[in-house]
Amino acid sequence: MPHLRDAPSQPRGNARAPRTIRLYGWDSQSGTWHGPNELCSSAGPDKRLLHALRAAPGSSWFGSVSCGSAKSSSRFFALVHDLSDCAVASIYCDESKAGPAEIIAVIPAKRRAVLREEFAFEFLAYARFLGSLSAGAELQVHEAIMAALAEEQDSRAIVFSICSGLWPSDLDPILSSCVEKVATTMSEWLDRMYCN
Repeated sequence: MPHLRDAPSQPRGNARAPRTIRLYGWDSQSGTWHGPNELCSSAGPDKRLLHALRAAPGSSWFGSVSCGSAKSSSRFFALVHDLSDCAVASIYCDESKAGPAEIIAVIPAKRRAVLREEFAFEFLAYARFLGSLSAGAELQVHEAIMAALAEEQDSRAIVFSICSGLWPSDLDPILSSCVEKVATTMSEWLDRMYCN
């Protein structure tokens, strides 16, 4: 699960308030739903990834993303698609041939009004197609996504995550940092695209 924190304190002086992003997700390995949790986005988007997304010639991008700390890091690959009302990303472990470790959908607050009614169904169909979600969990996750969308009626960006369980659980903090990096950067990218 990505790095989480309590609600942000008020900024001091001229400091900019951090972007508010709510995370909800399903862990396929344990069969549990989590959220809402606030992503720790005070560091802002990853500049290299944001530049790459903005420079992509179409509405999709594929490339490497390095994540982790100085002691332990890994290289991931992300496949990102802007779908007009949201964006999805599949995050693969370096050289994985088994499928994505995590699939995320980012819904910026500015695009919530145009979110398709079939979003939850289509996102889960995509996750099932990639083998990240079992048929037995589909209804439970669909209902949880619909409840989260109904609950989040304010100006926050929302991220939905499906963790496939393909990544070793002892390395979850590294995958979590990658999910957080990709999600916060995608949110910034989509906000700017929507304004242009």
